Amino acid sequence: MDPYYKGAMFALFSAAGFGMTPVLAVFAYDGGVSVYSLLFLRFMMAALVLFSYIFINKNEIDLDLSDHLKLFVQGGIIYSVFSICYFSAISVISPSLAVLLFYTYPIIVALLSFLVNGEKITKRIIFSIIVSFAGLIMLFGENFNNLNKIGILLALGASISYSVYAIYGRHILNTIPLSVTTAYICFFAAFTFLAAGLYQNKLNFSFTPVSWIYVGLITLITVGGFLSFFAGIKLTSPTIVSILGMTEPIMTIILSFIIFSEQFTIIQMMGVGLVLTASTQVLFKKNKKILKKY
Repeated sequence: MDPYYKGAMFALFSAAGFGMTPVLAVFAYDGGVSVYSLLFLRFMMAALVLFSYIFINKNEIDLDLSDHLKLFVQGGIIYSVFSICYFSAISVISPSLAVLLFYTYPIIVALLSFLVNGEKITKRIIFSIIVSFAGLIMLFGENFNNLNKIGILLALGASISYSVYAIYGRHILNTIPLSVTTAYICFFAAFTFLAAGLYQNKLNFSFTPVSWIYVGLITLITVGGFLSFFAGIKLTSPTIVSILGMTEPIMTIILSFIIFSEQFTIIQMMGVGLVLTASTQVLFKKNKKILKKY
């Protein structure tokens, strides 16, 4: 298979997996799992799985101090800042508005890719971003009653930090193998959430046994999702992966409709159609200049 299409498939797989996570998290929360406990267990267990895979396959981890620092910045700082900003925004403003503001990140990724990597911003990319965002407005844009400025800034902070995460991740993959990169990012993210949870006294592991099933499923999705995300970036570009990542809420909405019987309106169906249309543009029309660049 052509590397571009393979990378696009990885990006869509990652988006679908991460789109399932919020639904599984609801069941985990119902069983008594706190947010910080879930985040810590999610990334620590994912790190253990990945390091076990590296050990079983006898892959050498040849990292110097500079490499460790890069991975700590990526997982322990950038990704943790994104997570804290995103979940804090949801607690202050409506989730719909938080999601919409967060999904401005493909625009930021495209601009950063142009400035940092010299990636050309084509008409196709601009079209895909605009159409995808219009579709997301149809999906989430009904209730914007709470326009708390702090919440808006937090959501935009999540968008910016996630954009930096995607661009910096592509830089790291130039010198560090995919599995090693993902393992260390998960480990450092887990360490940060452990420290934050202990500091705020919000770690709780006295939850129901069945909740471990949901934590385990989220862990497996995290492993597959992160590997696919970075593989997609390596084979295509951060901009392409970020646009395809806008399909993530579709999986969340579909599962919510099936499991929780949430209402799914005609406007939302039209929004899904727009997002898929934009993703199709990215999926089936290659930019050869980008492929040569990466």
